[in-house]
Amino acid sequence: MALGSSNSVGKARGKSIAVVNKRFKEYKIAKNYNSFSASPVQAKSACSYPRLLSETFYHNGKGALPTTNDVVYKSKRARSNNKFTAGHYKVALGKTSKSLQINKAGVVIAVTNCP
Repeated sequence: MALGSSNSVGKARGKSIAVVNKRFKEYKIAKNYNSFSASPVQAKSACSYPRLLSETFYHNGKGALPTTNDVVYKSKRARSNNKFTAGHYKVALGKTSKSLQINKAGVVIAVTNCP
């Protein structure tokens, strides 16, 4: 007696070609995205966040840090249905710190320089 049925013989057990192609495109588009470190999400301005910037995110902007209207991702993958935890994140470049306000789609809606 064989395992499985005659209906399951020869069928692929992996992801469908459409899913594989979609993921490949998401990775290909995101290959030039920049990574940056940030604080965990804060309810209001993150300038006063005192600890190390322990979270790593990626953005589609040109600079080292995201600016207004750049899209931030949790992974290096350009998802069209990007889901992000909305709030404020502290970022730093050298001695300059900023607080980014990011909406639930990952779009940077405000950048505030920290004192």
